[in-house]
Parts: sequence; structure tokens; C-alpha cells
Amino acid sequence: MVTKSEIIKNDIFRYNFIGKYMEGKILDYNPNKFTSYNSAKILLEKKVTEVNSLMNLSDNELTTRTKNNKGIIEFQIIKKNILKESFDGLISFQNLNEKNIQEHLEFYNNVLKNNGILILSISNKIKENKDEKQFDLNQIKNIIKTKFEVSEVYGHRFISKPIINYKAVIFRSVKKKLALVLAKTNKTQEFYKKKIKNTVSKHDPYKQYFHKIPDEDFIPKKYVEKSKPIFLILICKKIEK
Repeated sequence: MVTKSEIIKNDIFRYNFIGKYMEGKILDYNPNKFTSYNSAKILLEKKVTEVNSLMNLSDNELTTRTKNNKGIIEFQIIKKNILKESFDGLISFQNLNEKNIQEHLEFYNNVLKNNGILILSISNKIKENKDEKQFDLNQIKNIIKTKFEVSEVYGHRFISKPIINYKAVIFRSVKKKLALVLAKTNKTQEFYKKKIKNTVSKHDPYKQYFHKIPDEDFIPKKYVEKSKPIFLILICKKIEK
């Protein structure tokens, strides 16, 4: 189970890492709306001067964040008009699959300036499977080679998991069974929601479960095939026309 807190922690480490590659005007293509402010804040503390956030390719608007002379982040919503060769860098995390990749790469290529930086994060195909959201390194390099040159590759989030918290597993199992029993009638269901659910949730040991994953596992490292990372981060440059 992935919690919202774990996603935020994951992004904090990831954006801090990629910030050294980004400068100028950036497009952050990020469907996770609740992380967009934190990511922009991290990037604007580096050499990035403007962060434009886009949730879906079909959206007609961008949210733009800049930092004023007093160091305060200013926010505005602008129309997504002509974006051709508008950005010095583009960030795309976990957006690609086998069905949409060509459309997305065409868009990335179109909106980036010549020699603009594209940072891709994709799910690493560790085993042979038919998951359309996973790619192996040679496969993704071959797909993007006509538009982007890969300069560096990093692994991110390795198969490093905490010791199984059996207390948390048992707690959730009992909680689920209790909810099912009390859901049999409207009266007991309302009693569960009002009197029990919040109290039980406060004592759920699973909430602290992800903290047992060491911070070291959130830091991207130079890709080594045998390390079998969950994600691959590719630092790419748009091929000059």
C-alpha cells in the first residue's frame, strides 16, 4: 500500500536530485496535483526561474509559479496557447505507457527548446511481463532515440523494504472484519462511522509503516542493472534540429 505521505517523500527526494539539471523556464508534467507546490518550491530554490505545471495533455490551462524579489512564490493560471519551443526543461514522472508514449514524446519534443533537457522517470521492467507501463532501459532508449539523446541513467527506489510489520497486518485485518460486520445494517454502519472509525484509524500502526523504509532508498543512484531499481530516471537532451 502506498500512502500519500510516501508519495510526497518520494517526490521531495526526486525533485531535489533532478534540480541540479534544471534551469530557466520548466514544464512539470505531473498528474499529482497535491505535490505540485512542493515540487515547484524545490525547483525555484535552485536555478529554475519559472515552473509551469500541467496535469494532462488535454488541459487548456497551466499553473505557473515564480519567485518574486522578496522570495515569495507567486501563482497564476494561464492559458495553454502556443507552447512550441517554450521551455528549457521538462519533467515527466510515471506518465508513459506503450499506448501513449509516441504522443507524449511528440509533445515533449515540440515544447522543448533545442538542446532542452527532458527528465523521464519510468517503471523499470525487472521481469518479463505484459505491463504496458513498464520499460527496460534498452527498449526506452530505442523508442526515444530519434528525438532525445540519453546522457545519464539513474536507478530509483530499490527493492529495499522494511521488515513486515505483523502488528499492522493483523490490525488492518481485524479493522476490515469489524467494518464488514457493522456494515450489515444502516444503524450499525452509522455507529461505526461516527464512533469507531476515526478512533481506530488514529491507532493504526500502518501509518508509520513507510517510515521504516530508509531514506537512502529514496535517493537516486547511478543505474546498475543488477541492482534492479523499481524506477529508471533518464536525463535526456533534445536533439538539435
